[in-house]
Amino acid sequence: MPTVTLQETKFGLSILPIKFLAGDFWARTEISIENEFIKYKQTEKKISSADLEDWIFAMFRLLAGAYKREYTLSFEEAGIAIDLYPHTENGNPVSREERRKRDCVMAIRLLMRSDKGGFLGGVYTLLLHREEIAVFASELRKEYDEIFVKRVHGIGKYMFVGVSPLGYTGCNYWYFDPSGKSKTGGYVWVTMGSHNTEQIVYVDSIRYFNEKTSPYPVDRVKQVLRVATKDELNEYENS
Repeated sequence: MPTVTLQETKFGLSILPIKFLAGDFWARTEISIENEFIKYKQTEKKISSADLEDWIFAMFRLLAGAYKREYTLSFEEAGIAIDLYPHTENGNPVSREERRKRDCVMAIRLLMRSDKGGFLGGVYTLLLHREEIAVFASELRKEYDEIFVKRVHGIGKYMFVGVSPLGYTGCNYWYFDPSGKSKTGGYVWVTMGSHNTEQIVYVDSIRYFNEKTSPYPVDRVKQVLRVATKDELNEYENS
């Protein structure tokens, strides 16, 4: 179970065996909070595998400096909201390089339930900082991959590639690879960012989709330019 200790409070979130519902895989999660005043545990059945993966991606993107301002994820039926706060200067955005170096915060707001399904009348908020987010995100991603990846890999003729900027992993910015040559753990050339800067990125994951299931329209999504060679990677890292 991915677990972090926040001062005197231990917070854990574990993924239980999956549930198949309405043509999709749903994540069953067990959430626990424990300190000298509280010992709380709930099993949640209302978060889809896609929602859970979006949360994981968002944490890695926060660490990589992707967000200029607060970014929120909400799982209303589950009574969970996540607020991601990048570093700012008096509320004003700073450069991506600065955001990557400075602290960031994730607030998890949890509507607490009783064993009988009713609400206990309170929202418990946990605050995780950069180091805690990094540990929690990595452990949750590992657990997610063990349970879901083989099932959500997909079947289709379109290869989509999830990538991260060099020095980071887990962001999974999606690109279409018309060549089909990308490999997980490898490196490819793409254009990234608002200025479409051509750069080498790390390949987090590979998924296959058809027209109906692809995360973005194939004719409009950015494409992998080509696979990076070892010499190009060495030169790029040393430039």
